[in-house]
Amino acid sequence: MTNNNLKKNVISAIKSCELEGFVYTKEEKQVFNRIASGEITVDEARKIFKRMS
Repeated sequence: MTNNNLKKNVISAIKSCELEGFVYTKEEKQVFNRIASGEITVDEARKIFKRMS
C-alpha cells in the first residue's frame, strides 16, 4: 500500500468512527498521524494505545 493510500485509509477510518460519535484525544490522533505517514506500523501503534489505556 502506498503512503498516499495509507493516509487516505487512516483518515477515512477516523472520520467514520467520529461520525458514529467517537471522540479521539489529541494523543490518539497523533498516533494515527504517525501511522498515516508511515513512521510507525499498526502493530507499533497498538502497543502505544495499550500503554495509553
